[in-house]
Amino acid sequence: MKPLQVSEIEYVDVVVVGGGIAGVAIAEFLARHSNLSIKLLEKAPQLGTLASGKLEGWYHTGALYSGQDDAQTFINCVNGLEDLINLYSPYFKEQCNVNLVEKNTNFFSPNICPNSKGWFNDAPVYLIYPQEDAPEIRSSRLKSDAIQINIQRNRVLGRLEVAYGKQHNWLVNDQCLAPTYEQVENYEKLDCSLKDSTEIIRNLCSQFDESYNMAPSNYDFIKTLDCSMHTSRILQDLVGSCLSRGVTFETGIKINKLLIDGYGKLRIKSLLCETQEGRSKRLKAKLFIFAVGEGFEPFLKDLQVRAKLKRSRSAMVVAYPALVDTNFVRMSTKTRFHFNHFVQQRELGHEKYIYSLLADSGYANDDSNDGVDIEPILESAERYFGKEKLYSRQLYSYECVKTEFISQEEQKRRYSYWIESDEDSNYMCVLPGKFSFFPTVAYQAYQRIKTLLDFEETQPKYAFQSNLNIETKANQLVAESYPMHIFLAN
Repeated sequence: MKPLQVSEIEYVDVVVVGGGIAGVAIAEFLARHSNLSIKLLEKAPQLGTLASGKLEGWYHTGALYSGQDDAQTFINCVNGLEDLINLYSPYFKEQCNVNLVEKNTNFFSPNICPNSKGWFNDAPVYLIYPQEDAPEIRSSRLKSDAIQINIQRNRVLGRLEVAYGKQHNWLVNDQCLAPTYEQVENYEKLDCSLKDSTEIIRNLCSQFDESYNMAPSNYDFIKTLDCSMHTSRILQDLVGSCLSRGVTFETGIKINKLLIDGYGKLRIKSLLCETQEGRSKRLKAKLFIFAVGEGFEPFLKDLQVRAKLKRSRSAMVVAYPALVDTNFVRMSTKTRFHFNHFVQQRELGHEKYIYSLLADSGYANDDSNDGVDIEPILESAERYFGKEKLYSRQLYSYECVKTEFISQEEQKRRYSYWIESDEDSNYMCVLPGKFSFFPTVAYQAYQRIKTLLDFEETQPKYAFQSNLNIETKANQLVAESYPMHIFLAN
């Protein structure tokens, strides 16, 4: 006699597929503003295991994208900061340490407030921008390169000054309001009030120039609002808020099949799953939200998504202990001169780890059989820090995967984030782009959910208050950042 085949059946209002920052942020924001029952599924044993746990933890307010021809990604970063301050700082008062500060009388600008337990490190990212006598221009000898670097330099200084300098007051009618695209693009050639540097930064640049047997060149140094962020702590607090509002999580679960209603408008009837323990499970819901990044391929055809998936791999080098205590990024018109140095600090029990994350703008397509070349990163690090200092550290490298959707519709070709759904359907697809955009992704997804589901909106009466029980559960659910796994394995 065959053993009885039993399949558990579960019904909730909303199923979120994907336990990275996009899925968690959407579940949290929806739970905060509704009484819907929500369940989040993740195939890995913990949340934030893949792309959300491997990135360098750079919180983007726009500095890296301020020199691009098209200002859209820059303004998306600026808008993301507005969403963070309006939607998260009032609710996560003790955790989201970004707010408006009165810099001059009745003139307010965003600021990272010091907080050892906060999401963001108040140590800024210094932007290094070369001028005409820099190694990349002197070695080129093309007049067009000197012209191009000046055009891009003026664009960087102008856009950043409009957004974060003395041009725009961010407080309007008691609300945080970012500058518009038009305001950012109408910058004038003014002296940037954000120019600033440290002796460490200047010495590193001098050492870099000397490595090319050149005298120290001139640079513009800009103290940006970009900073390093504690990605696992952000995820833990968002998960904690979810738990406090009744969201359930199931990790280690595999979706074997989507049951689709083949008559009329495409709708999902159920998800057929296999639990971590090997049991069969059928999940039904009013709405299914897919925020799965690199694991989306199996669903593309079934859901008739009108987009192509593009994945690329980039390299990260970890140096422990940290090389310097300063975050900096060198921008350039020459890709091989790009270089990022970030300092991260993590605690595990009584142990404290302070380490450097090194990266550049190099990447490889995911369909390439070759690994990402880390030699350019090491070469740049040698020039800035010297071989002796660099190779005296414990050094490790690993690959990160970035997933983008390239839609057939031009207006959706945005590096920042992507949301798609059809009217009268019961599913939607989401991709965050960068971790930094989670507030905007969550809010925009919520706006789309309201067109697909009929529910009563609610507003949280109090700011989020965690407790030991919630913190313990959230910490168990969320994976530590990838470098910590490297340290523990070695």
